[in-house]
Amino acid sequence: MRKILLGAILLFTIYSCENDSNDSEKIKEEKIILQTNVIDAEYSKQTDQLVYVSSNPAQVNIFDSNTESLKKITLAYPPTCISISQNGNTAVVGHDGHITHVNLKNPSIIQTYSISCSALDIVLGNDKWAYVFPEKDQWTYIKSVNMNLEYNYEMPISIYNQVYAGTKGRLHSSGKYIYSQNPSSRGHIQRLTIKNGDIDDRYESNFEEENYSIPGIWFSEDGNRLFTGERSVLKTSELNNLDGIYNGKIPSENNYKVNWLDHSSSKGKLYVIFSNGDQWNPVKLNNIYVFNDADLSYVNKFDLEKYFNQTKKNSVKTYDAVPYFIFSNSTGNRLFVVTKALDSDLVNEWAIQKININ
Repeated sequence: MRKILLGAILLFTIYSCENDSNDSEKIKEEKIILQTNVIDAEYSKQTDQLVYVSSNPAQVNIFDSNTESLKKITLAYPPTCISISQNGNTAVVGHDGHITHVNLKNPSIIQTYSISCSALDIVLGNDKWAYVFPEKDQWTYIKSVNMNLEYNYEMPISIYNQVYAGTKGRLHSSGKYIYSQNPSSRGHIQRLTIKNGDIDDRYESNFEEENYSIPGIWFSEDGNRLFTGERSVLKTSELNNLDGIYNGKIPSENNYKVNWLDHSSSKGKLYVIFSNGDQWNPVKLNNIYVFNDADLSYVNKFDLEKYFNQTKKNSVKTYDAVPYFIFSNSTGNRLFVVTKALDSDLVNEWAIQKININ
């Protein structure tokens, strides 16, 4: 009788181990789990690289979307923001009191510069000029940094570059302008003309947002249209009387805000991360919404893969994935979404999720 009982226990143990193994296989994740956090990210459709900065550890992370390989550049200071050059070969990283110019083609630091502010946002213009949007002070000035020089590289303040603290900018595809939206105004769009460090902010559009609360700017790939955080679509032009002309609104049944947007001209689609709440307490929706770029009509939405944590035998805890950034590749056949696990106790909470587009 004892032999029969021992045999039954052994059989049960083997069966249980086999079941545990099968359960582990069932929760295999498709997303690419990152070993860092994500502070800011940009994508180059020239090189098909997703470049993001992390503070833990402090580094530039270069993700090749074709090979899914990752290269790193160690930084001397915690980063706050990043901007990629238009050809995708270099980038500039903002810090508190410094900026770092990096080579993405041959991953390395080119030079680090001291600056007179903490960088909330940064734009890398042509001819190795960096434009830094300060984090602090109510009314402040954009800093122009000439990265062709080793000394005296920060330009003196001009009367034509004043912004409200909290303003961020985005480089137009022409390379001639930075567009921004002042958080203290009625949503007016400013077109900042930039040339060799000079910033002319005298043009401001007459357009006003309805229920304006969250500043944000994204462009179509050709730069002919501009999209705001309040879902408005505007035409852009070098002529003042034609710039900032209203061109429609991205639909939303619940008056959601745009938290991030990407345009794929090859697929004719807009990919949107929505949020609700105000700019101090935005709550991101855990779907990717798709719209036609021509008529702004809704197409569909993509679900995101959850995060999994096998806490013990036969017990798996799941967490929703919150999207922070979304980018389409140069051919438009894949999306890359940077996500974070919601309210998790995971060691690695950040990931890159891949979505195939037909």
